[in-house]
Parts: sequence; C-alpha cells; structure tokens
Amino acid sequence: MSEFKTIETQEELDRIVETRLARQKERFADYDQLKDRVKELETENVGLKSALETSKQESASSSKQIEELEGKVAGYETTALRTRIALQNGLPYDLADRLQGSDEAELTADAERLVGFLRTTEPVPPLKDIEPVKGDNAMKQMLQELVNKGE
Repeated sequence: MSEFKTIETQEELDRIVETRLARQKERFADYDQLKDRVKELETENVGLKSALETSKQESASSSKQIEELEGKVAGYETTALRTRIALQNGLPYDLADRLQGSDEAELTADAERLVGFLRTTEPVPPLKDIEPVKGDNAMKQMLQELVNKGE
C-alpha cells in the first residue's frame, strides 16, 4: 500500500471525493436503463395477465357452449333413433316419444312391448242389437199387422 497523505486543501478533498464518486457511478452506470426496463416489463406483465384472464373467460364460455351443443346433438340423435325404431315396429309417429331406453336394444324391446298392446289378434264383430226400437216402429208394426190380416 501507499503511504497515507494528509489532505491539506479543500481542492484535494474535492478531487478525491469526485474520483471515488466517479468509480461508484461507473459501477451503477446502467441503473437508469435497468430501472426503465423493469417498468416496461411490469407494464407488459400487467397486459399479459389481463390477456390471460380474457383468454380463460373465453375458454370457459366456449367450453360451456360446446357442452350445450353436444347435449342438443345427443338429444337429436336419441329422438331420431326413437322415431326410426317406432316406424320400424309399426308404431305411429306420435308414440315414438313414449319409447323408453338408453340404447337401441332397450328402445326396440320397449317398442315391441308397446306394439303388443296396440295390436288385436282378430277383429271382433259387433253384437246384434237386441234393444227394441222406440219411436215410429210401433206405428209400422201396427200397420204391418193390419196388412197381413186383410179383410
């Protein structure tokens, strides 16, 4: 090390202090640039966070819409299957909604059971009317009796 010199004048002290400050400033010369870059990155981070939240909301909305549409498609497929099975088994179109089951085999079994209730084995002829006819028939009968007896 060098020998210590006493500082005798103010100019010498100022020069020593300036030299020390200059070395310190060189050490932190890029501080202002780093400070500006940190501010830029914080601003960018806030923007990215808001974009992420927006993206999450859109994704949730899209997922919900997809689930709703898949539910509708499943409902339409089930309705079409019920209608097809009802028509194949000879059921009226209006009774297709009454079929119950989760798959084609269950719906077909239910349609066959329902057809069994709707179809009759043989047509039944109407019964003979044994009730006496009221009204003008009494007059007709009296006239027929008169005609048959004659004079």
